[in-house]
Amino acid sequence: MENQELDLYFKRIEAEKPEENTGKLELLKRLHQLHPKNITFENIDTFTGETPSLQINAVFNKLVQLKRGGYCYEQNLLFKDVLESLGFTVKMHLARVFWGSKDGAGTARSHMMLTTDIDGMTYLVDVGFGSMTLTSPIVLKTDTQQETPNELFRLVNTEDFYTLEVMKNEWLPIYKFSLEEIEFSDLQMANWYIATGPESIFNKFLMVTRVDEEARYALFNSTFNIRWNDGRKESSEIKDMDQLVFTLKTYFNLHHLSDELLEKIYGKLREAQTHFSVTQ
Repeated sequence: MENQELDLYFKRIEAEKPEENTGKLELLKRLHQLHPKNITFENIDTFTGETPSLQINAVFNKLVQLKRGGYCYEQNLLFKDVLESLGFTVKMHLARVFWGSKDGAGTARSHMMLTTDIDGMTYLVDVGFGSMTLTSPIVLKTDTQQETPNELFRLVNTEDFYTLEVMKNEWLPIYKFSLEEIEFSDLQMANWYIATGPESIFNKFLMVTRVDEEARYALFNSTFNIRWNDGRKESSEIKDMDQLVFTLKTYFNLHHLSDELLEKIYGKLREAQTHFSVTQ
């Protein structure tokens, strides 16, 4: 990534350009919180019948220059490119998702996340997991509660796998992963299935989420939820186009969607007969 592109990225996430003496962990934590705050998780492309490109130029153009959001592959590929441009060594991995299912049985390894090493410690890095996106890197250390700006997380080790869990009155599993490094071709296969597979939820349901220091915001089809950090929850239903546009702009920073795309989103929402039900 060129310096000009880095400058545009920092502007996009409302971050100051790092000083030369900024420590790597401090920098990683700052970017990891600001990225999901300012670049929304959304699957509008797959919901409206498009397969997102994973070529880094296309990802940068969509998420930074066009001020759109994206899902895990796009979010973490962009973040990886940024971190590598800042001197980090980053590895890609695929995880088996438990979130939203009873035990993850039957789910493919379809979620992309990252790891990086700093001063001899390995960190889980993930700015693209929708309603439970991390807002801080997690040390790859098991059975230790780790505080982030939003929730408590921990890693549990089972055989050769790690399971990421979050505290929601009880510990709930999010996904399971190993440290096997994957290739870009693995992501292309996963992306194709997630976007086009007949059983994929990503082409059946609209999922738009964002997180800041105060709350998590989630739109699942026409149901809009706000979960505040203090435990309060607000819920409402999107009933018309004006309400949909207001919600996307006000809570998800999606100010530049074309009228044509908004019509596609609203039209498919009206056709949907069921709502995506998931633990949030």
